[in-house]
Amino acid sequence: MKLVHFTLQDQFHFGMITDANEFIDLDTACRDYYGVNPVKGADPSRFRDMQQFFSGGPDSVELTKKILDYIDRRRKMGWTPRAATGARYLFKPEEGVKLLAPIVHGSKIYCLASNSHSHLLEQGKPRPKQPYVFTRFDNSLVGPSEPLVLNPNGTFPDVELELAVIVGRRGKGIPEAKALEHVAGYTIALDMGYRDLQYPGEGPVDWVMGKGFDATMAVGPWVVPKEEIGEPYPLAMELKIGGTTRQRGDSSDYVFRIPDILAHLSRGITLLPGDVISLGGLGGSPGYEFGKESRKLKPGDQIEASIEKIGRLVIPVRAEAPPPPAAPGTARVA
Repeated sequence: MKLVHFTLQDQFHFGMITDANEFIDLDTACRDYYGVNPVKGADPSRFRDMQQFFSGGPDSVELTKKILDYIDRRRKMGWTPRAATGARYLFKPEEGVKLLAPIVHGSKIYCLASNSHSHLLEQGKPRPKQPYVFTRFDNSLVGPSEPLVLNPNGTFPDVELELAVIVGRRGKGIPEAKALEHVAGYTIALDMGYRDLQYPGEGPVDWVMGKGFDATMAVGPWVVPKEEIGEPYPLAMELKIGGTTRQRGDSSDYVFRIPDILAHLSRGITLLPGDVISLGGLGGSPGYEFGKESRKLKPGDQIEASIEKIGRLVIPVRAEAPPPPAAPGTARVA
């Protein structure tokens, strides 16, 4: 099951991609299903967005399976999948579907640093005593149909492949033993940063300037529910740029596992459905992070990331467009 946000003719949809590479608007399909199969007390609008889907937990997954069976039966009978309201809910890629980041707007984004044994080894760093976390914001996100953008203020852009966890249940003070009950599913994250801005000389690490610029984190192309992933260790992971492998390993390389991280963050933070926790990058080739010019991203690069049981995320890299020239007779404000 591949859960997605997408647009068609500038209209937002929440739904999924089928094995036949078709897009289903689950909100509309759910209304149609309950219109034909009424259930007392059921909420036909429970799939308006991914956050509502996550809030339903395993019941959302089971209901989606029933909807898919219902659609399959209709198609075998020769019916066109249209809702009781007359609105269509099955679309094909060639109709102009555009995939968006499968993240609810305003969700909190947490990223782990120094969280793989291989990356710590290549950095010559000791194992941290607790999860080392920084945050990102909506401005840094792009979806599967958008590029990562290189800002001229950074001179050493680099990127890492990471496994990302999507929170599915509200919680604070979550015990490790119950942490996976708060996980909805998993997706792929590409964490781009500017090493020269992240490590400015002799000063402390600057996470905001190093990792917070616009269009520096790609997430997607979809979310796979945890029920379909099963045990998330190990999941094979590989990152290629221009066909050259930059990272290869699996999720068992992570130092802190998902229960450790959720318990740590939720000590004083209420985690909400839709929050994202990106688990950190694996080690790479020698000189992976510093001092190797070939590591720098450049306009025209194509990034290909894959994680077992989730899929493949392909993202281009482009330079940020210069600001438009000032209109004649106007002064620029400093």
